[in-house]
Amino acid sequence: MPIFIKDIMTSEVTTVLSESTVEQSETTMLKTNRRCVPVIDNLGICVGVLSHGDILRVRNTKKDVASIFVRDIMSPHIVSISPHCSADDAMELMIDNSIHHVLVIMSSRVVGMISVLDIIKVDRAQTINRFDDSESYVTAN
Repeated sequence: MPIFIKDIMTSEVTTVLSESTVEQSETTMLKTNRRCVPVIDNLGICVGVLSHGDILRVRNTKKDVASIFVRDIMSPHIVSISPHCSADDAMELMIDNSIHHVLVIMSSRVVGMISVLDIIKVDRAQTINRFDDSESYVTAN
């Protein structure tokens, strides 16, 4: 039976505004323990993704992160999935795009996020359940 994204996604997603400074966004990411956040515009529409790596690249140039806007360093390439797709679909997207998170988007708005870790946790739980079921079968016979 397939596992659907809507059942395992994180629905409380930290976002940053494209008009925020890199410094402001980095503070938000640190406070919420996020390494990747969707970037939204003033209307709440997803316009990109900001990663910890993006911030490190700017910091390595020795530029002032208080004067650089997120819109100038974010990735405008948004990899997203519907909440009605399967976890296997999400994993395939992550592998194909060499990423660790996929945004869950409906009508251009972020409704969730799913990570490799989310999928691994579900897969692990299914494996343990299958093992328990087979162990019960063996001991019953």
